[in-house]
Amino acid sequence: MKRFIGWAVLIVFLAAGFCPPLMAAEKVKLRLQCVYPESAQMGQATKFFVQRVAELTGGNLEITVFWPDQLVKTAEAFDALGKGLIDVYSGSMLYFAGTIPEVNCEWIPFGWADPKEALDIYQNHGWLELMRQATLKHGVRYVAPLSVASMGLITKFPVNSLQDMKGRMIRAVGMEAKIIDALGAAPVSISGAEQYMALQRGTVQGTDYPFYTIGEYKFYEVCEYIIRPALHTPGIIELLINQKVYDGLPEAYRKAVDQAGWDAFLRTVELSPVWDEEAYKFCKEKNVTIVDLKPEVVTEFRKATLPLWDQVGKRTEISGKLVASLKAYLKGKGIKLD
Repeated sequence: MKRFIGWAVLIVFLAAGFCPPLMAAEKVKLRLQCVYPESAQMGQATKFFVQRVAELTGGNLEITVFWPDQLVKTAEAFDALGKGLIDVYSGSMLYFAGTIPEVNCEWIPFGWADPKEALDIYQNHGWLELMRQATLKHGVRYVAPLSVASMGLITKFPVNSLQDMKGRMIRAVGMEAKIIDALGAAPVSISGAEQYMALQRGTVQGTDYPFYTIGEYKFYEVCEYIIRPALHTPGIIELLINQKVYDGLPEAYRKAVDQAGWDAFLRTVELSPVWDEEAYKFCKEKNVTIVDLKPEVVTEFRKATLPLWDQVGKRTEISGKLVASLKAYLKGKGIKLD
């Protein structure tokens, strides 16, 4: 009889929404490798994600952040994530485009016009789910994108037409090098740390880099122009987690990881225009000229890079779907892509 009463009490508690204390207090610790230093904008965005996970799980899912190269080298991070050597990754997948070509779709030039459009495309036009399908093949879950503000041309010369790009030496690597080549300039592969000296010496005449670096990297000392619109408004990096680790988490924790990732994305969507405005204000203070391309020139630039869209879209079936979705989105806004 006492046993029956005990079971009855348990059933009443469960029906009322109570969970056994052991499950509610289950502690899990994960390790996250971040590509960026803690002081950088994306380092802070990563910390926000980690803190949000802790808030949503009552501190029971604890993610420890390791900064650049503390656990693995950046070039090895995606492979290490898939193998479970690290649990979570914060950084750009462009480093691993040879392994996961779908990431190039996130860096198609003159795609979304602002962070809110990027948000709309990921949320309402299939991009988040398509990117999750792409990373799943590598044992990785795509948690969420992060917006890194505008990224485009910072130059020593004015650009008012496509012709002005002809023959210019521009620092660019990976997907960016392909974009610069499509625009008629000559991409030069130089590490991020070496580009200031290259600009100072005239080895290159410009760089394709986030606009906020005009102040942070002191590019105002070696460049006189910023060209708008940016090639990417905004650029995108990713929050990723090992799929087996994710699947092994309690359901509430999985939801917390996804929610925290999306909250971090929303935060960067709101902050990206602020970061851009700070860069533009700095340009005015340092007499760096902001060149706004005329609409017909933007069309000219976009037309020059359209073959690159098709090249990227042909790499995989998912890439094709991502490009098709973006083209449909832009055509729906009245933008000509033919």
